Order: sequence, then structure tokens, then C-alpha cells
Amino acid sequence: MRVWPKGPTRALKKARVLLKMIVKHSLFDNALTACVLLNTIIMGMEKYNMDLEMAADLEFAGSIFTWIFIGELTSKVLAVGPKKYLADKMNWLDGGVVSISIVELLMTAVSGGGGDLSAFRTVRVFRTFRVLRVARLLRALKSMKVIIAVISRSASSFVYITLLMFVFIFIYTLLGM
Repeated sequence: MRVWPKGPTRALKKARVLLKMIVKHSLFDNALTACVLLNTIIMGMEKYNMDLEMAADLEFAGSIFTWIFIGELTSKVLAVGPKKYLADKMNWLDGGVVSISIVELLMTAVSGGGGDLSAFRTVRVFRTFRVLRVARLLRALKSMKVIIAVISRSASSFVYITLLMFVFIFIYTLLGM
């Protein structure tokens, strides 16, 4: 049995609990996974020297997906709170990609849809980071989570092995071998 606070915070608490139930539902997660897949397909359709109509359509679709992901980020932060949202490392990746997408949207809007300024043309580099949304699909695969955890734990060992190899190369260089 849930006890609701009295006063004006009652409606806010109920709304937050309802939003949390929606965000935690598997249908919400599956819909966003489908959005990631569709967004990846649309990004894959971009090519060099394509006609202007197709480029405009793909850019519009990319903007729609960006707004969907902004809505997801906002709803998750409102539902669970910023502290719990940031406790999950995959949310850091999602939030970073969405932040980069927001910067891209803002820069595109400021430049008037890709104007003549060379600084705004370099904003297209941000589109490369949107590919990282595919990493969201790794959440669903339990075995992939285990592999990623093992790689992240052993990353510090790779640094030491690399340093050791450089020391040996330096020593052999000094000896003239």
C-alpha cells in the first residue's frame, strides 16, 4: 500500500511514479530499441553526392529521431532523478550522444540548415558520434554485458603491457638491434 503525501506535492509524486512505471516498462525499452535500429538504417542510407531531396528527407528523419531520444532522456531523468540516472554507465553514453545531437541541432539551426560558414560545416562530424547509439543494443544482451565488463576491468592491464612493450622497443633501439 502506497501512502501519498498531502498538499501540492501529491500530484507531482503521482505523476513521477506513473512516469517511472512507463519508463521501466519493457514496451518503452523495446520501442526505443526499434528507434535506434531505424535511426542506424537511416544513417547508413546517407551517401556522398546524393540528391538534395533525399538528403533533406534523411536529415528530417534524423531530427525526428533526435527529438525522440531527447524525450527519452528527459523522461528518464524526470522519472528516476538525475542521481539514479547517472548511476548507470550506459546512461552516460546515451546522455552524451543525445547531448552531441542537441549541439548538432542547435548549430544546424544557427547556420540556417548548413550555411556557407566552414565552422558550421564541421558540425557534421557530430553525426559520427550518433553511431554510438547502436551501443544501446548491448543492454539487451546479457552475455555482451559480461564481455564488456571483462574488457573494461582488464583495460588497465593493457596499458601496462603496452608500456612494457615500448620499454623493450626503446632498449632494443638503444642497443642498435
